[in-house]
Amino acid sequence: MTDGQSLFAVFALLYLAECLRLVPSASWMAAGTEGSPWTVIRPWSRFQIAGGSPLLLSALPPTSAHAQGQEWLFVPGRDALDLRVADGMRLAVPWQTLTPHAEDSTLHLGAGVRVRLASPAHAQMWACRLAEWRDLPAEQRRSAFLHHARASLDTASAGRAAIHAARLTRPLRLQATLVFVWCFGVISIVYRHYGDSLAVLAAAGVLLLMQILQAWLFLRVTRDLKALIPHRFWRALGIALLPQLAMRAADAPGLAGPEELPHPLAWRSLLKHDAWLRTARQFWREARYVPGWSQSTPLPPAAEALRIFFEAEGIAEEEYDPPCPSPQPVCPRCGAGYQDGIATCSSCGGVELRQAAAAELARV
Repeated sequence: MTDGQSLFAVFALLYLAECLRLVPSASWMAAGTEGSPWTVIRPWSRFQIAGGSPLLLSALPPTSAHAQGQEWLFVPGRDALDLRVADGMRLAVPWQTLTPHAEDSTLHLGAGVRVRLASPAHAQMWACRLAEWRDLPAEQRRSAFLHHARASLDTASAGRAAIHAARLTRPLRLQATLVFVWCFGVISIVYRHYGDSLAVLAAAGVLLLMQILQAWLFLRVTRDLKALIPHRFWRALGIALLPQLAMRAADAPGLAGPEELPHPLAWRSLLKHDAWLRTARQFWREARYVPGWSQSTPLPPAAEALRIFFEAEGIAEEEYDPPCPSPQPVCPRCGAGYQDGIATCSSCGGVELRQAAAAELARV
């Protein structure tokens, strides 16, 4: 491998590293453009690094715009705050031990419990909100959560914010595609045919000019986002000098979201209906069929918020909570089947099993 080939290999590795982001494990990312359906990207929650998980953004051109969302991390219970730690894992923090305070992007809840949030502003907002919830009676806590849930499930606002981010970053994403093609395509071909020559230096000079143009576009696009993008001018300098930063220049303004991150189900207008409905069913199962659930269990706050949302969106109960398709006992949370005589799911903390009645089987 020649020195030039080694240099391009290093550029490729640096670019892939720049596509990685360390985000809260409960984060969701929507990726897409103005005129096409969006897709959802999830972090690798099995890997925990400094309280977060790595997430790989869309790497190949044409690059996509990104919008950040987050499921409900904090759900107030009667005696404790229900904290989502990771996929399928939750922790109860008693209200009397809750002492929330923010430190950068980390929210400390007391007794060694801490959670990484999307930004310092997000952490500070939740520290204040949880302190207010702690001092409220149980019913008022539930009402406060439902109010927060309604705001995070505003489909119109979430759709507008994502499309606005796509339109805002369009020139950056177009220029990033040109830089990508020039760096890994044109210069590679020129180097292969001419080796270490003035032609390669000229192509590298054109790449530098393209990066400087990208830095100018970055400053122009982000002039109204100064408070949300730390070290903005230093970032622009890096974009002007380093090709991997120039290729990912659209990420910073695209991910500089509001303090109130939308719930992933609020992206209904962006996603294909089948994909959105699968996600809706997943959220409903996790919120409704909590460990220890039985037929007589009242709706938990998260499930109540989802039920109100589905009714407002005109989604029938059979769509987000389809009837049991089997005459054998089935866990409504994980879908595992059991033999007759078993009443609860051992894998889901004692969730009561369901089985289809004759009328339900006929409908299915």
